Amino acid sequence: MERDYLLEIGCEEIPAGFVGPALWYGGQQYADVLKKARLSFDRVDIYGTPRRLAYIVRKLSDRQEASEETALGPPRSVGYDAKGNPTKAALGFAKAQGVDVSTLRVFRTDRGEYLGVVKEKAARPVSEVLPQLISDWIPTIPFKKSMRWADLDVRFARPVHWIVSLYGEQVIPITFGNVTSGRTTYGHRFLSPGAITLSSPEEYFDRLAAADVFVDLEVRKEKIRAGIREAERQIGRKWVEDEPLVETVANLVEYPVVLVGRFEEKYLTLPKEVLITSMRTNQKYFVFEDAQGSLFPGFAFVSNMRVPDDRVVIAGNERVIRARLSDAEFYYGDDLKKPLFDRAQALKKVLFQADMGMYWEKVERMADIAAYVASIGFPAKAQDCRRAAYLAKADLTTGVVKEFPELQGVIGRHYAQKTGEKEEVARAVYEHYLPKGQSDELPATDVGAAAAIADKIDMVCGCFGVGLIPTGTADPYGLRRHTLGILSILEARGLRVPIEGLVDRSLSTLSAKLKAPLPEVKRKVMEFIAGRLFNLWTSQGTPGDLADAVISAGLTDVADLRSKLSALVAFRSEAAFEPLAEVFKRAINITKGHEGPPAVSEVLFEHDEERTLHKAAGEVSGKVASAAKDGRYAEAFREMARLQPLVSAFFDKVLVMAKDEKVRNNRLALLKNLSNEFAAVADFSKISAAKA
Repeated sequence: MERDYLLEIGCEEIPAGFVGPALWYGGQQYADVLKKARLSFDRVDIYGTPRRLAYIVRKLSDRQEASEETALGPPRSVGYDAKGNPTKAALGFAKAQGVDVSTLRVFRTDRGEYLGVVKEKAARPVSEVLPQLISDWIPTIPFKKSMRWADLDVRFARPVHWIVSLYGEQVIPITFGNVTSGRTTYGHRFLSPGAITLSSPEEYFDRLAAADVFVDLEVRKEKIRAGIREAERQIGRKWVEDEPLVETVANLVEYPVVLVGRFEEKYLTLPKEVLITSMRTNQKYFVFEDAQGSLFPGFAFVSNMRVPDDRVVIAGNERVIRARLSDAEFYYGDDLKKPLFDRAQALKKVLFQADMGMYWEKVERMADIAAYVASIGFPAKAQDCRRAAYLAKADLTTGVVKEFPELQGVIGRHYAQKTGEKEEVARAVYEHYLPKGQSDELPATDVGAAAAIADKIDMVCGCFGVGLIPTGTADPYGLRRHTLGILSILEARGLRVPIEGLVDRSLSTLSAKLKAPLPEVKRKVMEFIAGRLFNLWTSQGTPGDLADAVISAGLTDVADLRSKLSALVAFRSEAAFEPLAEVFKRAINITKGHEGPPAVSEVLFEHDEERTLHKAAGEVSGKVASAAKDGRYAEAFREMARLQPLVSAFFDKVLVMAKDEKVRNNRLALLKNLSNEFAAVADFSKISAAKA
């Protein structure tokens, strides 16, 4: 028999950002737990509001599925003696499994014959399985933060007040903290606060809807959208669509009612970003604009209840936004009394990081690095890049950013434009924060790109320099994101800035701050950047061994590395690739640890294959180096391929590890020199054996 199983966890209001992940990821975990318990069901539906998380298991069978489990013990040769009697090993295994030794069977495996036992697991009724299973699962529901309350030894996002646990019409007893499950839920906290006794999961939605609770998130979202569409008709303006805000607000309410408020038109003189941030980000209001993109002096908001007179609620919200906009108006006017560049001086009193100094020191380092980037990519803009670096953090000292931290960079660009800075310099104040995420936009200007690279490499080198190195699970300063940002900007804009040179320049500005020797810090930074580049390329579909082969040859500039990678990927499809990779891997492996002199003496040659390879290597290596210098990597790989038959012949005819030490070292030096020269293009020792 199959029935639906309803589990509702009722609690105090959960933060909006917690509800979605708790339902989505919790639901996935829940389904996995049920499957592992051998319970058959159709699906798990998830529903929730700020006061409740609900999971409905559709068509849950009333019994587990029976199963067999094979447990293997000692090898047969160990379990029985020469006379076929069970040994202590067999007796101990049988005892551990709770069976008589006579029930043990012999199982043939890939490793040989082993003693084992087949244990049947009976099909228990769901009423016996669920109580412990659910009680164990509830504490695993994922939240960003959880809390304890009273003197209970349990944790949840907020204190739990009731649990509904209904399998069809049957209550499944669940205990969590001091709450025991039943069939009673509760309606809207203010509109219908009374208890609701459910007879089965089938009446869950209708009974809650009658009690002013729309438990389905999608229903609440659609009611909000419908209310906004009605607001559009009322005010004659178009809603600036924001689906993430719809979802956030829907997770703040159980009974959404959309209302419209207004503010004085004088506040429209404030920058649009200030108005939108104040309304959408801080107050969770929906904004409207006309066909030209001008904002409407008003907003829509969502109330969590019906009231006899909407004007009271509207007036309260208008009062709140008026106060915030009044503050913004004051700060904005006060900020414009001083040019943005002059405000940068105040950064001398603003701490950036305890070991890396003040923000003023950071922008000085950024200015130096940005000028270095410009000297390679766009020398005529070097001074603009320095100027942008000094302006980049100046808005942190402004009143508007102190009131609205989300606007750093955005309001800085506005102030730079207002106080006479060049347009590209002003845009760089905003663009230096880009990209903020993996799919975010990149700086659109040269100056913005230079400032962004300078900001990010200073953060990476600075953190490594003072010991703030990311771990496998923690990266509080976002160094992985910053490094990917640097690589993305360099490649997108085709900047031929050498990565090692960029790191050297950054570390030189940090020399007085470093807590470890400079070479050690540089090595760690270069390894970190190499790791991020490897992850970037492999995430784009590049075979890992080819990415490793290119990166291990040395971090030049990103455009050069990409060109080399593309040539190597194309070369892999050619017939010459595998034989070449094979012989060079062999050459690299056999010369590992050889530290002898690099000079090769022709006098010590004993075979024609040695002489032929030595002569050809001298000719080819020059051509390879010339082609690589010009970025003609396809040609470089083809030239390297010419040596493959000669290296193969060398290995076939010549004993590298000769008894005579001089002869042996001479042959090792020949192979070592050849390997080193070509490893500067691509390290073939990294090519996987499967492909080589």
